[in-house]
Amino acid sequence: MAVVIYSETDGVFLGACMGLAFWSNLEALGLPAAVTFPDDAAADEYMAGWISGRPEGVRCVPVAADQEGYASIAACVRAGLPGWIDEQTPVANALPA
Repeated sequence: MAVVIYSETDGVFLGACMGLAFWSNLEALGLPAAVTFPDDAAADEYMAGWISGRPEGVRCVPVAADQEGYASIAACVRAGLPGWIDEQTPVANALPA
């Protein structure tokens, strides 16, 4: 079991690149999976490195990672999180949002 970072406002934290964070409710960029962390402590340590620190209201949600280091949209939905539309993976669009 792993964890993903989740915000009621921003959605599921999908990952970061070149200092930019990507969230499912803001700019999913067609990403079909969310980055996972081994546990809450690892996710907290990661967020501590953000300029603004850990965002208010985020929580770590246990999820069964179905790819090495990542949880697919389907895995996130199974964990009780809202899905997001991924234009690159049409079957994901049929998942409950």
